[in-house]
Amino acid sequence: MDIQSYLDQVFKKSFLSGRERSDLAEEMASHLHSSKEYHMNEGCTEEQATTKAIASFGDPISIRTKLTQETYGLSSKLILQFITICLILYLSSLFTGVALHYYDVHNRVIELFPVAFITLCALSSALLLTRKNIDRWCLLSVPILFGLGYLQAYLGLFKNMFGGLDSFTLFENLFFSGAYDFSGRSSFMLIGGLILAVQTLILFVISKNIYISLMPFAFSILYTVSHMLIFGSYYLFFGDHFSSSVTNGYNVFAAGNIQRLSDIGVKLGMCLVLFFTLSSLKKLIFKSKLQAG
Repeated sequence: MDIQSYLDQVFKKSFLSGRERSDLAEEMASHLHSSKEYHMNEGCTEEQATTKAIASFGDPISIRTKLTQETYGLSSKLILQFITICLILYLSSLFTGVALHYYDVHNRVIELFPVAFITLCALSSALLLTRKNIDRWCLLSVPILFGLGYLQAYLGLFKNMFGGLDSFTLFENLFFSGAYDFSGRSSFMLIGGLILAVQTLILFVISKNIYISLMPFAFSILYTVSHMLIFGSYYLFFGDHFSSSVTNGYNVFAAGNIQRLSDIGVKLGMCLVLFFTLSSLKKLIFKSKLQAG
C-alpha cells in the first residue's frame, strides 16, 4: 500500500469537510514521507520504508475514528450506527403498527412511535453537519414546534387554553401535516413557512451555521413525507377499514396529499431562497471583518 492509498482509507467515510481533509492529509503525508525517508536512510528499500512508515501511524480505521471523535465529539462509526438503528426502529415500528392493526390493536401511541424514531434519526444525521455544542443545542430546538403540533393533534394539548371547547388549534394547523386532511389549509401554508423562516434566522444569529439554521424546513418536509408514508401504509393494507383520530378516510387522505406535496414545494422554495440569502450575508460579514481587521 502506498502513502496516498493509506490516506484515502483514513479519510473514507470520515464526514470531514474538504478543507479539513486537505489540511489533515497534508500534515499526515508530511510525517509519513519524513518517516519513509528515515527508514530508507537506514537501508530499507522504498517499499519496506513505506510499509514501516504506515505501520508506525497505525490502522487507518482507528486513525479515522480518532479524528472524527476529536472533530465531532463522537466517532463517525457511532453516529452512523445510531442513525441506522433509529431508521430500523422507524420502519419496524411502522410495520409493527400495521401488523397490530390486523389484530385490532391500535392506538395513538402506536402511531406516534414512528414519528419519535424518525425525529431521532434526523437529529443524529444532523450531527454530521456541525462540530460545535451551540449548534447541537440549536438542533434540539428544531422539533419543538412540530412536537407541539403532534401533541395538539393527538392529545388536544392547549386546545382549551382560552376557555372555548377545542378553540385553539394553532400548532396543529401550522405544524402537523395531518391537518391537511380536514380542511383547505392552503391559507396556513405560507404562515407556517414564514414562522419557520423566522426560526431559521434566529438559529443563524445564534449558530452562524447555515445548514443547522435551515433544519426547520428539512424537518417540516421530513415529517410531511413520513406522515404520507405512515398513513399511506395503513390505507394500503386496510383501506377505509383503517380509522384514526387524525385522519378521515382514504379519499380525504389522498386529497390531503395534494396539499402536502404543494407544501413541500413551498418549503423547498423558501429554503433555497434563505440558503442563498444567508450565504451572501455570511460572505458580507466575513469581508467586513477582514476590512475591519
